[in-house]
Amino acid sequence: FVGILAQQIFAELSAEEQQEVQKETQELLMELYEIEMAYTEEIYTSIGLVEDVNRFVRYNANKGLMNLGLEPKFEEEEINPIVLNGLRTDTKNHDFFSVKGNGYVKATNVEKLADDDFVFNF
Repeated sequence: FVGILAQQIFAELSAEEQQEVQKETQELLMELYEIEMAYTEEIYTSIGLVEDVNRFVRYNANKGLMNLGLEPKFEEEEINPIVLNGLRTDTKNHDFFSVKGNGYVKATNVEKLADDDFVFNF
């Protein structure tokens, strides 16, 4: 919905305003991309996932641009299926360790916690 709304607002801008918005969008994208590359290097080097994560960052940036009705910035690359699976939310399956899924369980029998609910005999 946000992408469609942004596209509608963009369409109402003058040609000059559209050009300025596109310029600012590309500048912001590259600034964020550079920050993400540095962050990824710092976090993922020790486990050898820097390039896989960088590919996903480019993929995700392209998805964001397309959501706004803009052309992708980066070339299409194959994304590690393990990375994509970790982000997939098109399933209602939950597993204890990753706690992922696109559904949630709403608690209907909520009781206030009290100290008596816990054993404090360390």
